[in-house]
Amino acid sequence: MEKPLISFDYAIKYLLKDKGDYEIVEGFISALLTSEGYKPVKIKALLDGESNKESRYLKRSIADVIVEDEQGNNYIVEIDRAYTDLFLNKAVFNTSRLIVDNLGANQDYLQIKKVFHINLLYFPFENTKAPLHHGKVIFHEIDHTHPVDVHLIDRAMHTFDAHNIFPEYFIVSIPLFDDVIKEEIDEWLYLMKHSEVKEDFKSPYMQKVAQRLSILKMTNQEREVYDSYVMDSMKGRDYIISAEARGEAKGVEKTALNMLKQKIDDKLIASVTGFNLEEIAKLKNKL
Repeated sequence: MEKPLISFDYAIKYLLKDKGDYEIVEGFISALLTSEGYKPVKIKALLDGESNKESRYLKRSIADVIVEDEQGNNYIVEIDRAYTDLFLNKAVFNTSRLIVDNLGANQDYLQIKKVFHINLLYFPFENTKAPLHHGKVIFHEIDHTHPVDVHLIDRAMHTFDAHNIFPEYFIVSIPLFDDVIKEEIDEWLYLMKHSEVKEDFKSPYMQKVAQRLSILKMTNQEREVYDSYVMDSMKGRDYIISAEARGEAKGVEKTALNMLKQKIDDKLIASVTGFNLEEIAKLKNKL
C-alpha cells in the first residue's frame, strides 16, 4: 500500500465530492452504526455542513449527509472533529440546528429525522482507555431498572416510537485506540490514527481507501488544497484552544474578585486561584 494517506477528516470531505467515492464514507458510517445494532446505510444526499452562519471555527461540521438503510429508514449523519472538551456543547448545538434546518416550513414534527452525530476527537476523552463511546436517550420506569418504549399516537392515529427520533452520539477518541484489530470498525480506527492501511485488513473498503487517499497520487492542485486544509485546521485548533483558555482565565479572575469582595485573606485567594499577591493587588484596584 502506498503511503502516506491524507488525514481521515479531510478524506471525508474529499471523498464526498465524487459520488463514485461515496461507498468509502458509507463503509465507515455503516461500520460504526452496525457496531450498535443498526443496519448498513447508503448516502442519499449531502447537506451543506459549512453553510451555517456561526463562527467558522466553533460551530461548523466536516460533513452532514442523509442516509438510508436497507429497510428504507432515513437518518441524518453529522461528522465533526474536535480538539478540546468543548465538543459536547458543540454537538448539542449542531444536532439541534440540523433538526430545525431540515424540517420544512410546511412539515409537522412527525417528519423529524433521527440524527447520528459522530465526533472525531484528536485528544483522549475523559478518564477512560476506550476509544469509542456511544450515547443515546433511553426512557426508564421510575425504578430506573427497566427501559420502556414510548409510543405516541397523533390525531390521525399514526403510531411511532418516540425513542427512535432522539439524536445519538458516537465519540471516537483517535489517540486512545490500542492498534488491536478485532472487528471492522477497528480497521477504520487504525486508519484514522495512523493514516495507513495494513496489507491484512479485511474490510472490503480498505483497498479503495489505500488507492483514493494516497497523498502521492494527488495532483499538484489537490495537494495544495489539502495543505491549505491542514494549515486551516491547525489555525482552527489553536483558535479554539485559545478561546477556551481565555474563558478559563476569566472564570478564575471572577472567582478572585468575588473572594476579594468577601474580604477573604489575600494569601488564601492566591492559593485558590493561582494568582500571585501582585496580581491580586491589581484586582483590588479594579474594585
